[in-house]
Amino acid sequence: MSWILFLVYFFIFLLVIRKLKLNKYKVINHQILYIIFITKIFVGILLNIVYSEYYQNRNTSDIFKYFDDSKHIHKSFENNPIHFFQLITGINDENPQLEIYTDSTSHWKYQTSDFSNLTLTTYTTFSNHRTVTKFNAIARIFSLGNINIHVLFMSFLSLLGCILIFKSFYKFISINNLKIYMVIIFLTPSFLIWTSGILKEGLIFLAFGLYFYSLFKLSKNYIKNILILLISILLIFILKYYLLFIVIPLTFLFLIPCKTNILTLTKYVLFFLSFVFIFNFSDEFKNLIIQQISNKRLSKERTSLGGYYYLQFNKNNIHRLVRFDNPLESVKTNKKTKIKSDITFLEAKKELSYQVFSLDFNKDTLLTTSEYKYYFLDSNKKAGSYYQLPKIEKSFIGFSKSILIAISNVFFKPFKFFEGSLLLRLASFENFLFLIFIVFLFLKRKISVVNLNVLLFNFFFITMLYSIIGLTVPVVGGIVRYKIMGFLLLLISLIMIFDKKTDFVK
Repeated sequence: MSWILFLVYFFIFLLVIRKLKLNKYKVINHQILYIIFITKIFVGILLNIVYSEYYQNRNTSDIFKYFDDSKHIHKSFENNPIHFFQLITGINDENPQLEIYTDSTSHWKYQTSDFSNLTLTTYTTFSNHRTVTKFNAIARIFSLGNINIHVLFMSFLSLLGCILIFKSFYKFISINNLKIYMVIIFLTPSFLIWTSGILKEGLIFLAFGLYFYSLFKLSKNYIKNILILLISILLIFILKYYLLFIVIPLTFLFLIPCKTNILTLTKYVLFFLSFVFIFNFSDEFKNLIIQQISNKRLSKERTSLGGYYYLQFNKNNIHRLVRFDNPLESVKTNKKTKIKSDITFLEAKKELSYQVFSLDFNKDTLLTTSEYKYYFLDSNKKAGSYYQLPKIEKSFIGFSKSILIAISNVFFKPFKFFEGSLLLRLASFENFLFLIFIVFLFLKRKISVVNLNVLLFNFFFITMLYSIIGLTVPVVGGIVRYKIMGFLLLLISLIMIFDKKTDFVK
């Protein structure tokens, strides 16, 4: 029955694609979009198979762990639609009655403000890992639990995002580069793979498709496009809240009208100099930036480095988060704490090595003493592509060096063709093709800037996004996924400025 439903939805989506207006866009038509759509569905289903083989434990797979959790959240829709509404929107989601659904989940129940406080990480009500679970819970209303229908939905939504992005930048691309442009948007391997699976990236492409399409058309039908722009920014916030620190200032900067390239360049230079000035002379601003980066960094570091995590309590009932390479094996003891009134604690053996987790993660090891009691929090397996992040310096020069290292890491990782998982090796091959593509542009094209405002917007977006990723994501596999929007704008920017001729599509 579910496969019949799959085919029904598939043909409905084909009809929707057929209705899209593509007459004024060269190199693309409905038949091409049909093929791309089918390709995305195939890749999305294949990604499920790869993940099921690579992650034997479904609880460690980004695809399956949120899909499995959604089954329990979806039950609330059948039992009490009001409960379902509360869980999806976050409105009154601390209602004790909701625990009958959330207690059965493997990950949702830990994504709370209390757990975030214990692990010293940032908790945002709307923007967290529950987003994909919510998407799957809503999709289950129509899918009968068939995961391939979820792939179908995500492939369609991400395809709409790709189409909107294609239309948004189309007028800035020369006729000579249109075929390359189409391949970049729809068939770049990392975009095709990560936006077709049941992951955030597909929704991110949809959000940014709406964002760029409305931003570039803001002068036409102002009310409609400002509304779409606001919706897209809200969607971006829900998906990845930290992107607002990039999108909001750059949106205002982009919309400042400038009649000449000199004025356009000036406003971006002033924006950069203003940041440098405030960073240097405002300790409050500097500490806010570093604290936000440190919070996000610590969250990724903790789950990627692996190990066994405990709350360590001293005699004054003050606790901190600590990490052991191996689980504690010791005598249990009862102790009253401010976490719970009466819970079971471990008393660790002396001379065991551990590390303290704080906003400035201390990689130096300490040794246990009889002074502390321990409460087990959770454990994580070390990520296969884990690497050490650059140290964050507080001085501007030191901070700048950290950013340069971070950006270079995002640019060049991964670059190992015979090591790591299949997906990482494919990403390495894509990076190699990217370098060949740059060489090709320098040899076969000449520089011709069409719209400096768009180009500088892209440059600042890429720099800011790569800086955040390079300072906070200690897993190469994560870099490959999280950077795709910046990588997309980088590829678009390259074909915007390299051209054979100066005749552009009107």
